[in-house]
Amino acid sequence: MVELSIIIVNYNTGEYLSRCIKSIIENGYSLDKIQIIIIDNNSKDNSIKLAKQIFKKYNAKFKLIENSSNIGFSKAVNIGIDLSIGKYICILNPDTYIEKKCYSSLIDYMTLNKNIGCITPKIVNSNGQLQISCKRSLPTIKNSFYKFTKLDKIFSNNEIISEYNLLHLDEDKIAQVDVISGAFMLIKSDVIHKVGKFDEDFYLYGEDIDYCKRMKLHNFKIIYFPLAKAIHYKGKSAESHPFAAVYHFHSSMIKYFKKYRNENNSWKFSFYLIIVFITIKKYLSYLNLVYKNSFKLK
Repeated sequence: MVELSIIIVNYNTGEYLSRCIKSIIENGYSLDKIQIIIIDNNSKDNSIKLAKQIFKKYNAKFKLIENSSNIGFSKAVNIGIDLSIGKYICILNPDTYIEKKCYSSLIDYMTLNKNIGCITPKIVNSNGQLQISCKRSLPTIKNSFYKFTKLDKIFSNNEIISEYNLLHLDEDKIAQVDVISGAFMLIKSDVIHKVGKFDEDFYLYGEDIDYCKRMKLHNFKIIYFPLAKAIHYKGKSAESHPFAAVYHFHSSMIKYFKKYRNENNSWKFSFYLIIVFITIKKYLSYLNLVYKNSFKLK
């Protein structure tokens, strides 16, 4: 009987996808209880070919959906949700590596603690440092300003200034947070039945913030659980289209503030200022990419 459905949305991640699958298979969780679903958004590399070789080597069952175009992250996740039959559903990026017994630790904790909507392990970069986006607050005008100006890094122990990425929290202690990363979200399937599927208006980025916001509106707890760990080789899909990634990230932030503007008086009256702020940040990001690329060409 399947207990855990794992949804992986893939787009040109090369060998990272096969490494990810291998880490799932070797994680210590019974393969009979796992359903692996890969939704490929029309990759042009060899990532799917390599993934099939891993599945064949381990004689593991999987579902593969090969889209004829890149339909975006949220739409692809929703296809995976429709195919999922597990009690727990994990949204997992293909450029992650799951450390041993990660899933069993997370599921055991969710079983013992009721009203948890979703949970994430401690996610680290390839150098072992914490990936700060794996535990966050919901974005506000104030905490977004502190993040953009990098004041949060300077005053990382200040609860107000470091609120966006919760830098003041001990990274090795279990904590209830507002937002976890879409790179690894373990969600109870009955929570999805109540909250609904992912908002497909978010093509890429922002969908994790939106989904956590909706879970909080349904009074579900969101947990950062550092006793389990995963490595995230961040942004491997985005590396092939960096300018598009910048565009989609900032477009998603505008969509998020627009979607919830009526719930917050300060957002209603300052919405166009927020758009200007995000737009400025977008073009600064473009300039930064041009600057970096110019040095690569030399």
